[in-house]
Amino acid sequence: MEVFEMNGIKFLFAGLFLFFLLNLPAEIVKEDADSVTFRQPDRALVTVAKRPQRVVVGYASLAGVWHLADGTAVAVPDIREKSVLPESMRHLPAAGSATVPNVEQIVALKPDLVLLTAKLARHRATANLLRSSDIPAICVEYNHYKDFHALLDLFCRINGRSADTVAAAKKVMREVEQICFRTGGLTAPRCAVIFASSAGFSLESPLTNTGCMAAMLGAKNIRETESPARMPFSYEQFLLSDPDVIFVVTMGDAEGLKKKFQRDLMTQTSWKRLSAEKNGRVHFLPADLFLYMPGPRYPEAFRYLASLLYPGKEF
Repeated sequence: MEVFEMNGIKFLFAGLFLFFLLNLPAEIVKEDADSVTFRQPDRALVTVAKRPQRVVVGYASLAGVWHLADGTAVAVPDIREKSVLPESMRHLPAAGSATVPNVEQIVALKPDLVLLTAKLARHRATANLLRSSDIPAICVEYNHYKDFHALLDLFCRINGRSADTVAAAKKVMREVEQICFRTGGLTAPRCAVIFASSAGFSLESPLTNTGCMAAMLGAKNIRETESPARMPFSYEQFLLSDPDVIFVVTMGDAEGLKKKFQRDLMTQTSWKRLSAEKNGRVHFLPADLFLYMPGPRYPEAFRYLASLLYPGKEF
């Protein structure tokens, strides 16, 4: 069991690691030398052969975790933010967009495994279609930091690595735990996380990527309920909540959505009375760390968010 000391206080690192491994959204049911059987979020049992060589990563946020688990790929989705992909995957052929996998392109690559997300209907349908053609495909959950460890454990097993002690995962977790610890004695700000897309604005709970990180850093979300992860944005209720800090996560044309947000909300007289606006604490977050799952870059994302929640402090 690893122990690190900070300001005279000792912390047991292994406890946090075991917590995540015991709370896996991908439940491992069976494992032998050649395969892994696990239960998907839809409760379906899926068996995957170990050490696949021709893997199609169909969802960009999965690429970093797969790479961290020593996985290689032959194709990735076509995305605008190439920086979310590991450098070794940025020039691979595309097999569809981030939300709509191209089945013909995938089949042509003759993959021995396709990685998809369970949260998109098109991905779930694609997985079923590929399996009907005897192409292994799995759908996994990856919504926030806690899911990261479950995925890393699963992906390591699929790549034939030991799932007991993953050095890369422990390094990420240790850094994140240290950052979160440093916020422990600080005054917790009240925050709001707004998701902006072409469909409009919604308010995020701690069940989202940014919301989870903010909560782990000690911030108090103005959302009183965790579910659903995103709920319709009520401007009147938002004004009454008056958060100390406002984070905006954009999906799509970041600059266009920022201008729309500023035009529709920030120009209103009532908005200018908000504490966050008066104190210059309305922040538009970078997509590569907060829209996409940062995976191995989680320490960077936590530091970025902590510096905005607690300005003037070092993390």
